[in-house]
Amino acid sequence: MADDFATNGFDTFIPDYLNGDPVPVDADPTFNMTAWLLNHGEAQTMPVLLATIAGLKKEGFTEFASTGYCFGGLYSTRLSQENLVKVGTMAHPSLLTSPDDFNILLAKSHVPVQINSAELDTIFTPAVQAVADSILGEGKYKPGYNRTFFSGVGHGFAVRANLSDPVAKAAKEGAFFDAVEWLRKH
Repeated sequence: MADDFATNGFDTFIPDYLNGDPVPVDADPTFNMTAWLLNHGEAQTMPVLLATIAGLKKEGFTEFASTGYCFGGLYSTRLSQENLVKVGTMAHPSLLTSPDDFNILLAKSHVPVQINSAELDTIFTPAVQAVADSILGEGKYKPGYNRTFFSGVGHGFAVRANLSDPVAKAAKEGAFFDAVEWLRKH
């Protein structure tokens, strides 16, 4: 995906905000996600992102965008809340606190925000999507808010789609296209 963003004209950087300890791709049902999350909270993750931005500023970069998928959606939100990026986009975010995170955006941020969401998401559920819309939608969030919705797919659709399923493939490609267009627009 990083290569795809770069191919679309964005200088693309992937900070290792998991500090070399990602959830294993082949994690079995006994994997202790609760313990993993305790070692990958904001106290461990935000310093890596802030150091990346600071380092890129020293290299001459002046404007930043963020995109986050699932776990990364929280951090795209945090960077947007703190106005550390010019524009933010995310897909099927997790770990957001509803309605608090949306209210913080509304109160503090001047960053346009996009969320690509899924009909069958069990984490960023349709109910949470509706809360985000009620707080940020209909022009209430002046910097700009866009939530796209993909039917027939669930959490992780924008990253781990079954490309042999035409609905899942279209949703994954659509979310990427929408993110690129949102970033270009802002």
